[in-house]
Amino acid sequence: MFFCYSVNGAAQNSSISYELIYKPNPVQKDKIKKQQYKLDILHGKSIFRTETRRESDSLIKKIGFGTGYNTNPNYEMYFVKELNNNVFKKHFVSPMSRDKFFIKIDDQLKWKILPETMVIANFNCQKAEVEYGGRNWSAWFTKEIPVSEGPYCFHGLPGLILQIQDDQEDYVFKATEIKKLANNFLYEIDLGKQITWIQFNKILQDYFDSPYNFAKAKGMKVVKDNGSGGTMEIDYRARTKETQEMLLENNNPIELNHKLEYK
Repeated sequence: MFFCYSVNGAAQNSSISYELIYKPNPVQKDKIKKQQYKLDILHGKSIFRTETRRESDSLIKKIGFGTGYNTNPNYEMYFVKELNNNVFKKHFVSPMSRDKFFIKIDDQLKWKILPETMVIANFNCQKAEVEYGGRNWSAWFTKEIPVSEGPYCFHGLPGLILQIQDDQEDYVFKATEIKKLANNFLYEIDLGKQITWIQFNKILQDYFDSPYNFAKAKGMKVVKDNGSGGTMEIDYRARTKETQEMLLENNNPIELNHKLEYK
């Protein structure tokens, strides 16, 4: 179902739901996953994140702590846009230490608007193409919703992007709902320290090499349920192997040009 309330002017103060259909493994093309995201827009600023991260951010603002983070660094895809200032940031949380970082994205989206049209959810849409992250993308946008926004990093078209996918269909974003932003609040959190792509990949490689190194360095123990109502320390060697296998099985980042080949 696709619902849009009073389009005129409302899109500047909206919460847009997107479903992402993606392939986490670049080799196993038949393996498909789905994830729900929210794009919240308020006064020229927007935050794109999973529904669970949005809920967690709101809890952090209200009571001081949230619901935690996923240990797969390619899972969250948290992106902040300040369209009025041309500032774009990819947010990242270290899988183990939970330290917060962001990468400033300076890539220019050089759109090519094409004459092809299509109707999506009763909206007249037009096609556009762009290259980003080492992938070629095709988007469908509608001028009937006059906001230059879209999922993740995508923006700059004369209308809202309702659908966008890369030419391998590893990532397919589809808008599913548009509604007024509740409480006129983005639930912004501190994005942490700015890092480069090189530093980002080093964090990932260090995590791959020793997922529990941070806990050991702090003298902390990682425990699990022992099945009898208590806890027991994990088998670090076995869990390290499981984590490495998970990372290798899910190594198809949206920024393919910055993909880390784990060693």
